[in-house]
Amino acid sequence: MRQPKPYHIKRKLDVFVSDEQLEKWAVDPNCVEAQACADELAKRRERIREKHQAAQEAERQRLSKKRQALQDDPFDPRTEISADARHIASRIVTHLWILFVLLPVIIGLLYALVTAR
Repeated sequence: MRQPKPYHIKRKLDVFVSDEQLEKWAVDPNCVEAQACADELAKRRERIREKHQAAQEAERQRLSKKRQALQDDPFDPRTEISADARHIASRIVTHLWILFVLLPVIIGLLYALVTAR
């Protein structure tokens, strides 16, 4: 039985080579550049891991700043309604209810009483 012939990769190990292809070449005993493929794959994975860690650290810092800001000023106007605003809104709703519901009913009853005679 004849052994397969060693081969060279015909392209450079750049960003256009997928990780799966690099992994395939790195474990292939007939690939002459197997070690270079393994090194490139390790570099890519390390860069991905570093980016992931940097993103996690940035998110942690963002949350820490937000937590500190909420401790300094616990009222968040974007998500909370102040007690004054609730009071004013309830007064407005009450007056609108009186104007558009109760007053027409009373006027209707009075009109019915006046025209019934």
